[in-house]
Amino acid sequence: MNETIIMQFPSSYQWLNMIDLICGEVTSEMGFSHSALNEISISVIEACTNALEHGNKSVEGTLVSVIFHRKQDQMVVEVFDSGEGFDYEDYLQHIPDPSDIHHQRGRGIYIMKAMMDSLIFEKLPDRGMKVTLIKNVDDVE
Repeated sequence: MNETIIMQFPSSYQWLNMIDLICGEVTSEMGFSHSALNEISISVIEACTNALEHGNKSVEGTLVSVIFHRKQDQMVVEVFDSGEGFDYEDYLQHIPDPSDIHHQRGRGIYIMKAMMDSLIFEKLPDRGMKVTLIKNVDDVE
């Protein structure tokens, strides 16, 4: 099984439910546990939320792209925005403590990093960011 599903949606929160539903369909029957399916879904929604909110600044007319790669032994999801990007290397070294309820930002990256087997940030050459989320099927409970 090697399948690729490509989606684009406008930078608006109203489309996140659609992405969640599509994510559920794409990952179903891949052999993931119920908790692994939830972790993938939560991480994809978080990456998409970051792309539209922080990357695209919710600017009307900008798009978020999501590419689902269904592979035999893993799910790979790439999320793209067209923003200016951020210093992800510094950020990953200084992820805020998630128990600090007064810290307003940063929990999403912590959540994605904790729930996925791999989280990769890449600033694109022209403009935008790509976030890659990877979950291995052998992480089944």
